[in-house]
Amino acid sequence: MKLLYKDPGYKYSVESISEFIKQDEFWSEPIFHFFPELLKFKGSFDESNDNKDIVKEISGTVFELYKSREKEIQSKVISYQENWNRYERLINERFSSIFQFDTSDIFNDLVCNITLNPISPRYLREHVFDVFYMNSDEGSMGSALHEIVHYLWFYLWNKKYKDSYEQYEAPSLIWILSEAVVEQILSDEEFNKINPYHESGNAYPYFYNMIVTGRSLYDYLNEIYKNNSMDKFMDESYQFMVENEKEIRRQML
Repeated sequence: MKLLYKDPGYKYSVESISEFIKQDEFWSEPIFHFFPELLKFKGSFDESNDNKDIVKEISGTVFELYKSREKEIQSKVISYQENWNRYERLINERFSSIFQFDTSDIFNDLVCNITLNPISPRYLREHVFDVFYMNSDEGSMGSALHEIVHYLWFYLWNKKYKDSYEQYEAPSLIWILSEAVVEQILSDEEFNKINPYHESGNAYPYFYNMIVTGRSLYDYLNEIYKNNSMDKFMDESYQFMVENEKEIRRQML
């Protein structure tokens, strides 16, 4: 498993930001927080048309934002890559142990695009994910580890269940489980040394406050994780999510 950091240019950020600022506050507010210059586009998207005029205006604003930060982004391409290269062997060793197969044999074409979008989506089929340019070198590593968990998790999941990659995106229950178990998988002593997010939590905040049938969601998942192989963990954790889906969804966001 190898990872290459890139600056995809301002047009990539235009497309990504345009996609997320038209969504609900959970996804759009971080963009407006970091770039108040884009607040003028809040609520301006019309679902009944392609919004080309709005996207064109956004493009002009994002271009100016990008040009004033281009040198910083270019420097991050170098520093993020150097940080990854320093720990690549360790990362493969730990993920190989956790997932119980040699991860150095797959995903040797992963790309991380450094963008202006603080949401930083990932694209499973394309082997691409994004990171926000304001991340520190250590923060970019934490983000990368989170996303790589998804690639490895769904690689095994797909081999096991042979279902569709379309089911691996929000709001499916399979996606919810994949986001929750990032906490168990990254709670590794060696990862904690290079991942600054382990103290505040590796997963979305709402998972840490979830109560299911009187107990913390993570009490259940931790117990299942510690007592089973990865293969069995997938089976039992998903069955738990199915049995408690309504209660889990109610506590999201």
